Amino acid sequence: MGIFRTSGYDRVLLNLRVMTVELAEAVQTHLSAAIEALNKGETVQDWEKRDDVIDQLRDNIVNRSFDIMSLQQLRSQDLRWILGFQRMAQELERSADYACDLAELSELKPERNWPEDIRQMSKQLLLMTDFTVAILKGEKEIMMDLADEDDVLDQAYASFKAALVKGSQTKGNDGQLGLCLVVARTIERLGDHIVNVAETLLYIQTGNRRLAKASITAVQE
Repeated sequence: MGIFRTSGYDRVLLNLRVMTVELAEAVQTHLSAAIEALNKGETVQDWEKRDDVIDQLRDNIVNRSFDIMSLQQLRSQDLRWILGFQRMAQELERSADYACDLAELSELKPERNWPEDIRQMSKQLLLMTDFTVAILKGEKEIMMDLADEDDVLDQAYASFKAALVKGSQTKGNDGQLGLCLVVARTIERLGDHIVNVAETLLYIQTGNRRLAKASITAVQE
């Protein structure tokens, strides 16, 4: 059996994935804490500090990418790798920003009696995030199209918009509906960024951005 050897340049490229895994795990923890705050009110006091750490991890990836592109003569396949991980870093950082927004919004409803749709959306978002991080870490293969799973979030958000319009027409509780709509929109946007990470990783690996349909539950089982 032959021995596969990597050059120093190859190791630098592979390190982009290691750095992105570190960022993704930080975002995963950050998002889990935000969902915990949303559902149970168990908040932490260091949201800004957490976000600063994530911003720095993002900046490290972006700067390393620019260094590689400026100091190395790129091979044909390298540009997709470098720009792909750079984009994932940006998407993950934006996810962390939305997670902070979600935690702050949760403070507007101290009793945390969110509608079941909000709770289901947050659960679906965590499943999507956990699966995407597992793919990035090489623990799972890309076996489903997360854009299809994101439809669950889109549909729930659409139902809140319809409810807000109906509530306005019947002089219902617009304030509560409006808050739920903003929370649903924040979760929906988080889902979009997680999908972008998964699709970028798929593109790096295969050159394609979409995959055949499957369900998260089936894949996890």
